[in-house]
This record gives sequence, structure tokens and C-alpha cells, in this order.
Amino acid sequence: MPTTTLQRRPVLLTKQEITRYSRQLLVDAIDEEGQHNLTHAHAVIIGLGGLGSLAARLLAGAGVGTLTLVDGDVVEMSNLARQVPYNEMHLGELKTRALSRELNKVNPEVTLHIKSLFADKNNLPSILANANCVLDCTDEVKQRKQVNAACASKQLPLFIAAASGCTWQAINLSFQRPIKGCYACLVSQIKIRDDCTTKGVLGPVVAMAACHQATQALLFLANKQHADIQWGQYLVYNAVKPALQSFSLAPFPHCEVCQ
Repeated sequence: MPTTTLQRRPVLLTKQEITRYSRQLLVDAIDEEGQHNLTHAHAVIIGLGGLGSLAARLLAGAGVGTLTLVDGDVVEMSNLARQVPYNEMHLGELKTRALSRELNKVNPEVTLHIKSLFADKNNLPSILANANCVLDCTDEVKQRKQVNAACASKQLPLFIAAASGCTWQAINLSFQRPIKGCYACLVSQIKIRDDCTTKGVLGPVVAMAACHQATQALLFLANKQHADIQWGQYLVYNAVKPALQSFSLAPFPHCEVCQ
């Protein structure tokens, strides 16, 4: 009788990886192939304050294979109320170095590239080299506009989040056609202020924004082609009400970045 050869599914994960990521492997949006994709993904995180430090911790814990950490600042006492990975032992130390050591304790399999500098239009092209996506965790409109322009130039997916007072905001931007608008389009249509320093912010609110931002990036990196990402949808969440508002970002007809 003729014999049949059973085709075995390729082994994508090691036993150690299956153990480490066992809970998220049960999530339909991840599964074994998605976890394999995460392991071979590269995310750039710009700004390692309350948003970026926690987002980096979540991405490292989830197994994103390569993280580039970008920040020129040092850890200060006022950071500790909302920047979860840092403690008093890190005071005065560069955030990139302090955070990279903490992330190595969480997941030593993740490759970390540290850039102890402030991102700007001159260094962004080299910072974003070989990245699959970017998380903008900065707190200045000017810097976000520069990150937005650099991502548009390279057609890199961009996940932006911010927090102020008891409110957080987020938007996911794809520069693939059809473009639904970019950050430059957003600031041309609504007034966005750099008011975290003057208005203050609650640590848990920053953490909410970071968790949303990290979730969106993970879903994208696990399945770039079919991830259920709401591109160009601007979210505003009030943690006091609580209430979530959203609107679809329309391209600004005269935008010099994306049009």
C-alpha cells in the first residue's frame, strides 16, 4: 500500500519561549506565529518617561526581539511618581542605561540598542533605521512633529500617546496609502498644548496611555498585514468621568508632510 508523508508544522518557538509567553499565546491575536513575528520585530521607543518606560517594559516582557530606546534625560526624583521602572537607586543616571538594565532583568533575550540623546530631525533617519514601528512617547509638540515627519518619510507605522491631568490621548498613524492624516494634520486642526509640566498629570493616567500604546504596537508587530488597528482614529479618554471620545483624523489638504 502506498505510504503518505505527514507534513509537520515548522517549529517556531522553543520550549522556553512557549513557557515564557504561555499566557499571551492563548490570545487569538497573537498565537505561535504572532509570537514568532514579535521575536523578529524591531520597535523604536522615543522618550523614556512615564509613557515610554512602561511601554518598553511591556514590549520587552511580551518578547519584541529588538528595542531601540531613545532619550537624553536622566532620572529625577519627580519622575518616580509615574515612571514605573525607575527607583531612587537610579537618580541622576541616564534613563537609557537605567531602563536597559531593568529590561534585561525582565527578558534577557531582547536585544536593546540605547541612544542617549534627544531625537531631532537630524538624527532621526539613523535612529529609525531597520525599525518596524515607532512609539512616540515624547512630551513636546515640536519633537512629535519631527518624529511624525521622519516616520512619514520612511513610511513607518507610528503610535503616539500623551497624557495631561486626568486625560490621555492616542492615535495610530499609517503612512501607507490611503493616508488618513498625520500628526501635522492633527495639530493644524486642533490645539494641542505642552501642558504636562504646568497642568500636572496622574501616574495611573500615564500608565493607561502607555498600556494602550503598547497594546496597539504589539498587535501590529504580531500580524502586520491583518492586525485590527484603527489607523487615524484620535482617542481622548477622561479617567475621571470616565468617558472615551474619538474622531477620525482627516488629512489636511495642504499638509507638507503626508499630502
